[in-house]
Amino acid sequence: MAQDLTAILLPQPPRGLNPDTIVNIVAQNVPPTAWVRLSPLEKLDIQQLEVMDGQTGLPAVSPALLVALSQNGGKAMFVHVNHQGKQSLLHAFEDGIEVGSFTGEPSDEFLAEFQKLVGHSVDDVVAADDGTRMGFGQAATRTAALVRGRLLMVPPGTPTGLGSFVFHDRGFDTPSSLIITGDDEPADTTRAALFAFDGNLIHQAFGQVPGSQLSQVIGGAPEEVLGPLMELRDPTAKALAQQQLPLGQAKDHPAWHTHTFELLALSHAGVFAGGDTVKFLDQKLLAILAIGDATPIIDADDAEDLEELPSVLDAMIEVLPCPKPPGGYGPLLENIGPEEIGALVPWAKPGQPYDGAVFLLKPDRLLELARSFDANRLGQRLERFCRALYSAKMGDDVQEEAYLQWRSDWEQKSQKDIERLLLAWAEFRVVLEIAAQNRLNVGLAVYG
Repeated sequence: MAQDLTAILLPQPPRGLNPDTIVNIVAQNVPPTAWVRLSPLEKLDIQQLEVMDGQTGLPAVSPALLVALSQNGGKAMFVHVNHQGKQSLLHAFEDGIEVGSFTGEPSDEFLAEFQKLVGHSVDDVVAADDGTRMGFGQAATRTAALVRGRLLMVPPGTPTGLGSFVFHDRGFDTPSSLIITGDDEPADTTRAALFAFDGNLIHQAFGQVPGSQLSQVIGGAPEEVLGPLMELRDPTAKALAQQQLPLGQAKDHPAWHTHTFELLALSHAGVFAGGDTVKFLDQKLLAILAIGDATPIIDADDAEDLEELPSVLDAMIEVLPCPKPPGGYGPLLENIGPEEIGALVPWAKPGQPYDGAVFLLKPDRLLELARSFDANRLGQRLERFCRALYSAKMGDDVQEEAYLQWRSDWEQKSQKDIERLLLAWAEFRVVLEIAAQNRLNVGLAVYG
């Protein structure tokens, strides 16, 4: 079977560049965020380089990158073969100059040109890889993220098209999308977003770098990483510009010191989960993760009321027991215990008012909950719950065809809520996994 391939092929050292040099060249010739995969195909004496856009996960290869990789007598060849899309591209560079190209459909002519330039067939190259590349959309082995000059290792299977490297909020349940009647209480619009950052770097900068230098760092931080704290950037940078000593040496820490610490954390964040309402994250996402595989026990008298709820997820949360987090319910999110969340700044004291908007999480339990969940397990839980609810409703008069139609109708009504949950879980896990693999801290920004 003919194989698809999208990559840059390079000679192995010593004829070709070493991996560190390749990564440095990539960092200088791609946008501020990118996915990078470099695989040694040792049997073929080839290095396979894949570069994807940090936002979309789609290939991000430019002529400038190929020129840079092939300088000083080197070689670099970009190849793209998509049999279903009937596309084949080939651009070969030597010593910074293009020496071969092909554009058209996959054909014997293309395969012959590839074989001549590489010395192996496309199928040979694909077979020499480890088989973890499953197309675009998720990371294979040896994938890393280049995030504003920092290299972060990425677990295989990580989704690559979520826009994970900038602050983002998809706008679920924003005031403009809510239906508010005169009899309803005003909706709680508080929102939150998870992110991972280098805590050691932030503490060192705050404690050792003069305020005037931090002013330049914070003043140049882009809106796409500061998110809802953007409005604090300019006044904080202005206040820092007047400080010749590190803020960490001060005896007292006014509110703008807290803002400085938070802005530093966001400006040096490596990965973000999408913002959503605190209510959804706490009472829907974390609740469903914590419930696990609890067995549904439903009384016939409750079945009709449960069916009136907005989605099957709401019904599950209403019925299934959700264990308390360690130490009891938390102060900000009920399902994050008081021992798992605290102030971001080191000078905050327990029991005293905190003027910050960013909190520090202990993510160990949350990561285990995220790992224990996936779309297949959710499907199994939904099946058990729906059968229990339908049996409670119908008693002994359960007909399979009628049940399947009833479940299909209810899942269709619940589809948007389920999709929102799965997206939130995926982003939640991406942050926690990358934080764990790269020894980053996990923060929670609260806004709205």
